[in-house]
Amino acid sequence: MLLPPPPPPLPGRVVDVVAGDYFFQAPDTIPAGLTTFRLRTVAGGHGAWIVRLAPGHTVAELAAAGDLGPRTRAWATNLGGPAFPAPHGTANATMQLAPGTYAIICFVRGGPGAGAADVTHARLGMYHQLVVVPSARAPEPPPRPDATVTMVDYAFRISAPLHAGRAVLRVVNAGKVQHEFRVQRVLPGHTAEESLAWTPSSKAPPPDEDFATIATLPPGGAVTTTLDLAAGDYTLFCVPQFAHGMKRALRVLPAGRPGA
Repeated sequence: MLLPPPPPPLPGRVVDVVAGDYFFQAPDTIPAGLTTFRLRTVAGGHGAWIVRLAPGHTVAELAAAGDLGPRTRAWATNLGGPAFPAPHGTANATMQLAPGTYAIICFVRGGPGAGAADVTHARLGMYHQLVVVPSARAPEPPPRPDATVTMVDYAFRISAPLHAGRAVLRVVNAGKVQHEFRVQRVLPGHTAEESLAWTPSSKAPPPDEDFATIATLPPGGAVTTTLDLAAGDYTLFCVPQFAHGMKRALRVLPAGRPGA
């Protein structure tokens, strides 16, 4: 039996990150340039924020701060990152990295052993220092997106219909507060309306599952992600702004089908 061809490579240099409760496995040093962080989780729900640190500051200092609040923003630049991959799958985020010191860090709150719902995984030791060194490789341009997802206060705007297959999305935060691009795949036998209405307090099991996420981006932030989409229903959420109604249904059309 012939095996299906492997998927096309992801853009730039691919850095694999493995996450669990509460640790990261990742390289210590990589060259500068176009980089795709590919996240796989072996336990728990986690994200891999990529944060550049100003000279004189450390990853442990950022972890102790616990978040990217006003006290850290002057010396910690959040670039976004991959989060909440599909079960047995991966999530990815592509960005340009300049030489310097970075943190791979999880700011998800709560979970087993956290002790309190507002304790970040970073404070439980979930962080990793990454040193980016100058590269001899010629600069590589970012991939051309198939569509742009613009996050505003408080909605998602998508520049073009999405079809089954590989899609390169440019995710941009054009709002005044931080936003998250979280994609849930609606499970067979359920609808996008059920997914949008479901909450953790619901007695029924969730009608969807994690597919891929770009962790919270600051205002003006942008990152690229590559998704391998099947035709069907999905939903988009921004968990930090969920109370403001920042959610919507997304229909991925069959390959080659025109749509609006």
